Amino acid sequence: MRHLVDVGGAELEAVLEGQGSLTVVFENGLATPLEFWDAVAPEVAKRARILRYNRRWATPAGPLTHRSHSEIVDDLEKLLTHLAVAPPYVLVGHSWGGVLVRLYAYAHPQDVAGLVFVDATNEALDERTLALLPAVNSVMALLGRAAFVRRGFIRQICPPNAPPGYRAHVEERLLSRAGWAVGLRTTRAEGAAIPGALRYLRRECPALPAVPIHVLTAGGVTNKSARRVHKAWKVMAARAAHARYTDVPTSGHYMPIDVPEAVVQAISGVLESPH
Repeated sequence: MRHLVDVGGAELEAVLEGQGSLTVVFENGLATPLEFWDAVAPEVAKRARILRYNRRWATPAGPLTHRSHSEIVDDLEKLLTHLAVAPPYVLVGHSWGGVLVRLYAYAHPQDVAGLVFVDATNEALDERTLALLPAVNSVMALLGRAAFVRRGFIRQICPPNAPPGYRAHVEERLLSRAGWAVGLRTTRAEGAAIPGALRYLRRECPALPAVPIHVLTAGGVTNKSARRVHKAWKVMAARAAHARYTDVPTSGHYMPIDVPEAVVQAISGVLESPH
């Protein structure tokens, strides 16, 4: 069932499905729609209640206000409260969403029964890479004036096996010149929270929580920055009390599209762990 929830200054779109004593909460990557999980969600909903949602999105009228990582996490807490989705939760985060579920787990440790990280970002990400994001955004804004650039980008993030609902949503948001501009404003605003969030994790909570955890990394992504992040995950998982680490060599960064069965298996394993 779809819901629109006012969390104070914005309405968040959310989808609740399935039943169970545990609720699996999916946290999307940067400026990514909830349909990104379409190849994973139906299988997980057979064994648990699941919540997918879209974070704040800019409007054609103007930019999205920059928000801190704690404010983004607070939006999720307000959403869960409004929908009366009671803990415990198993949190599943992809990319930037992995940072957000860690932050939520540290802010609400009593509410989190497990974590699944899906090629998630962590504090080992090179800050020089992060420093390039505003410039990349500006270049994308300029290049995106050309329709063939927008179509090429959509092909990149929507491979042939992408779920139809995800593809349709991405095309609706990004195919037009106006939609492209709104998407970039969203990316710029939310991306501004990433450096502070990673510094906070490094300073305040370097260890993973003592709950069942499965870390998935995309072995098909082999650039230097990705290798550094993957190595850090392997080390953190080895030091954690109840964590498992799996590198999937056949997958690119979009693991829920490339290897949905591996993501479902990881979530199922955490759900079946003693809590």
